[in-house]
Amino acid sequence: MADHRILLIENPARLSIDHGRIKIEREGQNAAFAAPADIAVLCLHHHTINLSVHVLKALAETGAAVLVTDDQHHPSALMVPVTGNQALPQRLQQQIEIRDSDLSRELWAQIVRSKIRTQAANLRYFDINGALRLERLAKEVKPGDAGNAEAQAARHYWKHFFGENFARRKEGADDGLNARLNYGYAVLRALMARQLVMSGLTPALGLGHQSQQNPFNLADDFMEPFRHLVERHVHAEGVDTSPLTSTDKIALLRFMEQEVSMGDQTFRVPSAVAESVESYCRTIERGAGELRLP
Repeated sequence: MADHRILLIENPARLSIDHGRIKIEREGQNAAFAAPADIAVLCLHHHTINLSVHVLKALAETGAAVLVTDDQHHPSALMVPVTGNQALPQRLQQQIEIRDSDLSRELWAQIVRSKIRTQAANLRYFDINGALRLERLAKEVKPGDAGNAEAQAARHYWKHFFGENFARRKEGADDGLNARLNYGYAVLRALMARQLVMSGLTPALGLGHQSQQNPFNLADDFMEPFRHLVERHVHAEGVDTSPLTSTDKIALLRFMEQEVSMGDQTFRVPSAVAESVESYCRTIERGAGELRLP
């Protein structure tokens, strides 16, 4: 299975299965083909894209995620496979057993420390002041982030990284900078949810994120230390505040090409995601351990 390919379709198209391959037909163009096993995330960005249930079934069987956008091109739906993993019942029981436990609070603290350190690394990467404050704050994170270090770090980080006038906005943001961040995060979330499901985990059962309305709490947990990759890519492109275009979307997917340091090893983004998720599986099996995080 290829872990790196994100297939983006943003024009009218018809997707079907032809001799085991996904056939992509566009008016006035020769048909293109892709093996379902080569796709990590399929991004659908046009309201007239037509695809068969056979395509969705083939993607589910190979572990791919499908991301759909709304009329404003904001992410609106995510499909991940839910069957085919024999570890699911065991993993579910393990996840339930650690909820509200000391282990759960310690794992969330590890994630928050990693997130703050990666934020500091971004500041240092662009030679921006403020990294030392974040590095010190990362050392102060308590189990369960009882001191709310994550929120303190976020206020400090955004003020320095994108400037005093930047305001972080999530769903429905209409400014170009937040739109770029949200688009990159949506792809990252799809990749993370896919990996969790492939490992037999239930994405709804989170550590720090525990909303009853969020079916991807655990994906949002493990996204946190990887968000800096999207932010670094957006910043490197020149902090563009113009409306998000098709060309921008394609360019944004290149954040996947970055290398991620974890301990004394480096990984491409999908492999790093897999390492983090597998370390979580080992930890909940043993009832103790350290997560592999950026």
